[in-house]
Amino acid sequence: MVIAGQGPTLLLIPGIQGRWEWTKPAVEALAQRHRVVSYSLCGERQAVPPLVARSFDDLVLQALNALNRATDGPAVVCGVSYGGLIALRLAARYPARVRALVLASPLNADFSPDERMRRWVAHPRLNAPAFLAGSPGRIVPELRAAHGRSWVPRAIGLLSRVVRAPHSPDRMAERMRMLASEDFVADCVTASQPTLLITGETGLDRIVPAEASCRMLTWLPNARHVTLDRTGHWGLVTRRDAFAREVTQFVETLP
Repeated sequence: MVIAGQGPTLLLIPGIQGRWEWTKPAVEALAQRHRVVSYSLCGERQAVPPLVARSFDDLVLQALNALNRATDGPAVVCGVSYGGLIALRLAARYPARVRALVLASPLNADFSPDERMRRWVAHPRLNAPAFLAGSPGRIVPELRAAHGRSWVPRAIGLLSRVVRAPHSPDRMAERMRMLASEDFVADCVTASQPTLLITGETGLDRIVPAEASCRMLTWLPNARHVTLDRTGHWGLVTRRDAFAREVTQFVETLP
């Protein structure tokens, strides 16, 4: 578990790859105005208990344990992509512990895997080369839009973080399988906390389409949406300062 900065406590839950290090630029930017707490998901280094997740609710319990270690009071909880669903369930199940929600390019609550995704989940190691080969097509347009001619050094920085904090295809696939029988739309309806949903531009998010994330606005009773321009799925990294600014402004409006 990592803790950085001072101010209102903000728990940052990583995405399906499970490593908080991938979001380190966002942690650093948010830490200018917040006390940021983050961790790696079950099965990864720097994980907090439970160390092994046998169900999606174990991931939620892990988030609650991280929150309990960080503060006795309610906190803002920010979930990134897959982590957005963990944050959502945490808010629905433990409302006294979640002051507000920030959902950063969240996996949509009504997500259903397509045929390509089902093949990857069934054979993650076999499909890992194809998954990696497709990564430039998913991330390079976003990096170009965010950084213009300086996108190459930014890409190298992102790649270096990924290399230093490698992900496991098997664990990613297992986390995806955990979603099969869950009702996240019901969690949306239950979670009454103030919620900020942040996405990138339509067309630049090649991982979770912005319009899919925004379907959650239909069910969340107290949510508003902000679009970060010139970025896609990784806006909290590619446009970290703009992301942190939106989060800070949102937190400042909370009672």
